[in-house]
Amino acid sequence: MNICFISGPYKPDKCGISDYISLLSAKLKNHGHQSQHIAIDHGNTLTDIAGNLPPADLYSIQFAPFSFSQTGLSKKRLLGLANSLNGKNTHINFHEIWIGAYPSSKWKEKIIGWLQKREIVKFINISNPVTISCSNSAAIDRLKKSGVDCKYLYLFGNIPYSKTKQRKISTVLTVAFFGTLYEKFPYDLLAEKLDEISKSLNIPIHIKIIGRQREGSGLKEINKICKKLSFVISELGEQPSKAISKEFQNCDLGVSTTPYDILGKSGTTAAMLEHGLPVLSYDDGDTPKDKLFIMQEYREQVFLINDSSATQKQFSFLKKPRKTFFDGVAYTAKKMLEDCFES
Repeated sequence: MNICFISGPYKPDKCGISDYISLLSAKLKNHGHQSQHIAIDHGNTLTDIAGNLPPADLYSIQFAPFSFSQTGLSKKRLLGLANSLNGKNTHINFHEIWIGAYPSSKWKEKIIGWLQKREIVKFINISNPVTISCSNSAAIDRLKKSGVDCKYLYLFGNIPYSKTKQRKISTVLTVAFFGTLYEKFPYDLLAEKLDEISKSLNIPIHIKIIGRQREGSGLKEINKICKKLSFVISELGEQPSKAISKEFQNCDLGVSTTPYDILGKSGTTAAMLEHGLPVLSYDDGDTPKDKLFIMQEYREQVFLINDSSATQKQFSFLKKPRKTFFDGVAYTAKKMLEDCFES
């Protein structure tokens, strides 16, 4: 089978969508499928791509508005691609949808988002894909409210498993933060939760900050917590994927500053979960509770810091043996093909 991926600019190690396609293509190749990747850039515009689509059994559009256009609006160029895809076996996978859909959004974001939403719905109606997918409950809820039939497709992490020596019994609870520490996160609640865990298990805490930080305010908050509660903190910065995998295997708990309703779009969170780490997150209330979900494989592995009813389950999970590595790339490759050819 020949699969053609279409995305925004190709930036390996700097763009999550680029890494997603690279890992997925490699896994598909291992199973006997061929794939090619067409990236939008200055030398290959949407108009160029629409006029020169190569033969393929499936066209998988890895879509994000600001990846397809710097303004977030592709206008007639996107509709031109839609016309070229009409009648072909097409899959649209949304990594991002329109902006401005959250209660705290600014008016400018709402206006741009309204235009993006209209453009996206037109793109879907004209291209008539066999399946549409997205990785998180917030986007799926908003797409469905706009009349778009959308399925969940797991977004895997980009840290492959790298075998390390057997973990030693530790006298500290090591907590991993991977990726950017976002400013809009209730660090005060996190401090209470970590302090509760430390006292309940009678074990000191060592926090490890892994990866490049795009925002400084979150890191300052973590340092305040460590100073106040006498936690040890290590800032490891950027690391090779093998080193990160080994760090995960020697950690006991992960924290994600991505809100629970969009947790599914966080590749860094997926990487921690795939390595068997229980993960603390929080619900910011932007999506109705009856629309929230987490993939079945992780339902007992994610804990909300603003849900006191989950505290005992969390303590019990921390005492259990580590879960084996979950091959998210293989899972998603299989599920994508099932959705595209069984629809």
